[in-house]
Parts: sequence; structure tokens; C-alpha cells
Amino acid sequence: MTSVDLTQYSYGVSYNPSSTTTTAPRNAKSSIQTLQQSSSVAYIRLQWVDLINNIRFRVISKKYFIKLLESSRSGVGLTNASLGLVFLATAPEFGSSREYLYVPDISSYQICPCAPGHASIMGFFQEKMLLLNGSLSVPLCPRTLLQKTVNDAKAKSGISFLVGVESEFILLKETSPKVVAVNRGDWSASSKLPSGAVESVVLQEIAETLQEAGIELQMYHAEAASGQYELITGPLSPVEAADALIFTRETIYNVASKHKLRTIFAPRLHSDSCGSAAHNHISVHSDKPIAIRAEDAKLAQSLNALERSFLQGVLSHLAICALILPTTFSYGW
Repeated sequence: MTSVDLTQYSYGVSYNPSSTTTTAPRNAKSSIQTLQQSSSVAYIRLQWVDLINNIRFRVISKKYFIKLLESSRSGVGLTNASLGLVFLATAPEFGSSREYLYVPDISSYQICPCAPGHASIMGFFQEKMLLLNGSLSVPLCPRTLLQKTVNDAKAKSGISFLVGVESEFILLKETSPKVVAVNRGDWSASSKLPSGAVESVVLQEIAETLQEAGIELQMYHAEAASGQYELITGPLSPVEAADALIFTRETIYNVASKHKLRTIFAPRLHSDSCGSAAHNHISVHSDKPIAIRAEDAKLAQSLNALERSFLQGVLSHLAICALILPTTFSYGW
């Protein structure tokens, strides 16, 4: 078998799963120690994202949160409505009084520089009592589903992933009686980030806040639509990347709000200009070296067999967009 040299396609910074992580502590023991020793954190935002894409949290005092961690099974009781399951309340398996236990994942501990005194922690929805199959997992918990996918890929195929995200958003200085963007200008135009302007102050404060929290910021720049910007963060494992994306959006929203601006992440705000997206850059990594065969190079010269197979899987499932992105306004372009 003849292999093809892929070095001709290599450029930029190289990342791999074993060396890529946030600078925040990512294991339970170090996170608990960091929390206990931190004099700057007084409150914990126990955070989750529901099935209709609302970011939600409960603010818990640090002293009580540490008591929760020391209890026999830490967690906060939340109704199924907290997971966005109100629309399923009439189904036999979901009742309006159904309650889950939301269990903190202490390894997701992240300080919130834009909210002094606060730190955020993600978690997993679990059943309060063991099911008949001996499981506590809630099948529709998004974070549980993602973690299971990652674990299955590693266990069955020795495959791991890295995900980097581009967050596009629009800053508005007015929403009523009409929507007014903070400025007008073009893609990467210097006129959209003038020194001393509120938008320039906001973008730099967002950048500094993310880096202070331990999230790698690669760059930010003006985008094509009025008041539109893009912020790019470095690749992480899928669960870490999802957590970092939520934290990044909260940071963007809160820093802008502090400066009396409104942030819009909607795919399309202007009917006559570009929309906003959240582009994901996914790389696939194997425990074993995979060479691209010369005969396969005709199909995709810069992809090895594993990468090509992954891309084929993505393309074969694109039809799901008809269900999850059903309207014209679901799309940025």
C-alpha cells in the first residue's frame, strides 16, 4: 500500500487531544480545592442549557455549595420544565410534577470575571432514584448525550475529537421603537473598531474576560453585517468546547449589557445583509496512525480514511436540518 505525504497540507498551529484543555482545573479534586481556597468566589452559578436553547442557572452560596458536594449525593432538584420538557408534559413518561436531580460536574468549574464573586459550573440531569434498568441517566440530558457519544467513540474505535468555535453576534444600541446596530461597516473593516468607541471597549473587555477565565482566545474581528462581530476560541474536547461556548456567549452578552448594548446571536437579523452563525471546526484523532492510500487520494487528497468517513457521516445526516432548522430565518446565509 502506497501512502501519500500530507505535510503539504499542514499549516498553522497544531493541536491534539492530549495537550488541549482550558487553563481552568478540569478534574474534581483540583476544582474543589480551587473553590475552597478561592477568596474571590462567593457564589456558584449552577448552569444548564435546556432543549429550547435557553441558558439557565441557579445562584448558590459557596458555603452551601460546598455542603452539597460533601453530601451523600450532591445535586439540586429541578422539574422537567427546567430541561424544556413542558411540551412533553402530556406524555405518559413526563408529568408536570416530574423532578430530576441536577448533579454538578465540578470539573467544569470556571470563574466568571464579568460577574465578580461568581463562578460557573455545569452538570448532568439525573433521575432522583434508580430506574428499573439500574441507571440514573436522563436520556434527554444534552450534556449526558454528548459525553456518551464521546465515550463510545473512544471505547469502540479509539477515536477522539477536538472542536473549535467561531461565535458571531450583533451589537445593538437600540431595540425600540426600531432596531439600531451599534455601527455600519464591512468585514474586518477598521472603521468598525475605532479607538475609544463603545464597541471597541466591549470587544476588548470580552477578550480579556475570556482569557482571564482560562479560555483560549485566538482572535476577534468585525463581520460583514451592521454591528456584527466574530470571536474565535481554540479547540477543546467536545464537552469542554460546549461548556466554553456557553461561557463565551454569557460573557459576550453580559459585557455588552454592562455597556448598555444588546447582543443578538439570532441567525438572521437583517434581511438585506449577512446573518450570524456559530461555525464549528471539528478534527478527528485516532489512537493509531492512519495513512491515506494513494488510490483513496483521488477521492479527497487532503483527508485520510478516518477523516473522510467522518465527513461522509456528517453529509449523510444533513437531512435533519429540515427538522432542527425549519425556517428561512434559521440560516445565517
